[in-house]
Amino acid sequence: MFAAIASGNPLQLSTEVPNSNGLQHTIVLSSTKPKSYSHITLFILPNVTFPDNFIATVYFKLTPTEDFQLFGYLGNEKPSAIFKVKLPTSGISQPWGSSYGDGLGEIDMDDSVADTNIPGTHNISELIIGISIEPRDQGMLKIQEWKVQQQSAKTNNSSLVLSRPGMAGTIGTVGQLASAYPKLTQELAAKIVQHAYNYLSGFLDNAGNVSIKRFDTWWDKFKARLANDGSFLDEVTSN
Repeated sequence: MFAAIASGNPLQLSTEVPNSNGLQHTIVLSSTKPKSYSHITLFILPNVTFPDNFIATVYFKLTPTEDFQLFGYLGNEKPSAIFKVKLPTSGISQPWGSSYGDGLGEIDMDDSVADTNIPGTHNISELIIGISIEPRDQGMLKIQEWKVQQQSAKTNNSSLVLSRPGMAGTIGTVGQLASAYPKLTQELAAKIVQHAYNYLSGFLDNAGNVSIKRFDTWWDKFKARLANDGSFLDEVTSN
């Protein structure tokens, strides 16, 4: 009924969970290359007729012993979704956070949540996708509650509080940040301007002008991407 593709790896089909009457499915990414993929695409198979009054909630976990974490859903109006994977850098991967955005879940497998003395690392090729088919009202209620939790977590982590050796107090405003790190702030501003230029230059009219609506679209997309992962700015270059 479902299938998943980890980037650079073959398609893998779902299997029904025994005694679930076809309502629960799993996909174990056991044959993938653990260090080679950054995105997973999950979709309903083309020949499957999915009832309008049901959705398939999507969950992930790293090993059979862990608890599933909710990351989105599939349905007739959204037969596929893409999930971004962040591989761990060292140590045991802790329960990951996620960010919501138009069907894009994020499996954040960083190991910075808590220190641990347990040796070894997770094999990311053991990533398990759990899929539960449930009534739409019941499933969408879970999704809405999940979105509220994610937004709350994002809001709680959005305040900027930095300290710099040799400086008293903390950095809590843009002006203080620019004063403390003028060169880095200048580089950041240049990256943002270049990112806007790269995007807007594709919409120039014959007079060399761009509609303000194009700028608004760029700004909305930029803010959303910055909230998900600001490291993309490191890759911004001039055309």
